[in-house]
Amino acid sequence: MRPVLEVEKEDLSDNELIKLIRQDNSERYAEIIERYQGKLFAYIYRLVGSRDEAEDLLQDVFIKAYRNLKSYDAERKFSSWIYRIAHNEAVNHIKRRSLKRFIPWEDVTATKDKLEMSSAEEDAQSSWIRKETSQEVDQAINRLPFKYKQVLVLRYYSDKSYEEISAILSRPVNTVGTLINRAKKKLAEELKDRKN
Repeated sequence: MRPVLEVEKEDLSDNELIKLIRQDNSERYAEIIERYQGKLFAYIYRLVGSRDEAEDLLQDVFIKAYRNLKSYDAERKFSSWIYRIAHNEAVNHIKRRSLKRFIPWEDVTATKDKLEMSSAEEDAQSSWIRKETSQEVDQAINRLPFKYKQVLVLRYYSDKSYEEISAILSRPVNTVGTLINRAKKKLAEELKDRKN
């Protein structure tokens, strides 16, 4: 019987799992935490820049999500809903501490980084150039206004679609597209200015 439960555990969608949790199966919430803690931690950390603060905020996100599961609309995507909670917690935290600058993202490797390509066969020189370029990009992103930084983080570091970003930021999809295009232009200008 045990292996059957393991298969069911892996095969359940987020919404199926939420349905079970809502039916007084609260111990299954640990599976939601397991699915999302890495991704949400990376996202929050990139916004707040402190591991300790990100860990505290992550706990708050899971508590808030659990308390509000009854109000979650199962017609919507759960990942967008929980990312929205994480986004709000991070933004509120940043506002509370009146952060005017953003801390670099070095040493964050928890999620895929589409801006940085790697290959096992690359030589040492290519590896060094790629690492230097990545650091320049990270630093340039950190100098962007928050509205541009957040869309780049969601799109290229958290692999979110325009629709998911729209749900997370509570903005129309067209606005998300415009923000991403402007953010990429600002990033290009920032990188160009640093080279001159």
